[in-house]
Amino acid sequence: MIYGLAAALGWGAGDFGAAVVGRRLGSVATVVIAQLAGLLTLLLLVLAVRPAWNVPAGTMAGIAANGIIAAAAYLLLYRALELGPVALVSPVVAAYAVITIALAIAFLGEALPGIVLAGALTTVGGVVLTTADLRQLGRPGRFRQVGLRYALASMALFGVATFFLGRYSQEVGWLPSLTLSRISTMASLVVVWLLVRPPIRRGAAGAVLGAIVVGVADVLGGSAYARGAELGFVSVVAAASATFTLIPVAGGVIFLKERPAPSQGVGVLLVVAGLLMLGLGG
Repeated sequence: MIYGLAAALGWGAGDFGAAVVGRRLGSVATVVIAQLAGLLTLLLLVLAVRPAWNVPAGTMAGIAANGIIAAAAYLLLYRALELGPVALVSPVVAAYAVITIALAIAFLGEALPGIVLAGALTTVGGVVLTTADLRQLGRPGRFRQVGLRYALASMALFGVATFFLGRYSQEVGWLPSLTLSRISTMASLVVVWLLVRPPIRRGAAGAVLGAIVVGVADVLGGSAYARGAELGFVSVVAAASATFTLIPVAGGVIFLKERPAPSQGVGVLLVVAGLLMLGLGG
């Protein structure tokens, strides 16, 4: 549980920072710089900890595939944060915990108390309401809804990637699993970078530094999650980590002056309530 909350702190700070930085650098440049910084941080941890690398070839292939899934999830997330309000995007993406928990129950045989299942249902209901601005029914969609569509796709991919990260952490250890996954993620993002070749605007040195900080915060959150999954239940750690949405939601409202529609605000509250139930149940 403690590791899950530590992951929430890192991921929450990373999400809010990505929303700010991404609007200056663009989503592709932000995710590539952030992931590179995160990978370098991991490599320093590897040099300091020197973990055993007993990773079978089949497992290594699975971890590499999961890294590709994570790369797609990050690209979609950062694009969503660039386009849509963080106070709405982040709670939607945070619902990845529902997918991770379902996979953990189905494939790892993890049993959950009733409050966790109730929290999962509440979270899903909140996501549905968050993605629908009732004021806009029958009208052309607004620009912010584009970001939410990216967020939904990111949520699904993160749900899968987080589950497999937890599973492989239990199998080969948290640091080898996370490091190999991030190497695969970085390789995938380099390919995207070469294809897209996003420009870095002049005078964006501060934003580049911000992207580096985002990457470090994100990988520290991932490290806490992977370590927690190695020691305990994937479902419980995922439930606690999903409360990260409290940080970017509060930041978006307080610092970015974002004002969701009333119906979407209710959806956000339901998502937060559901995630808190997940955390309490864990």
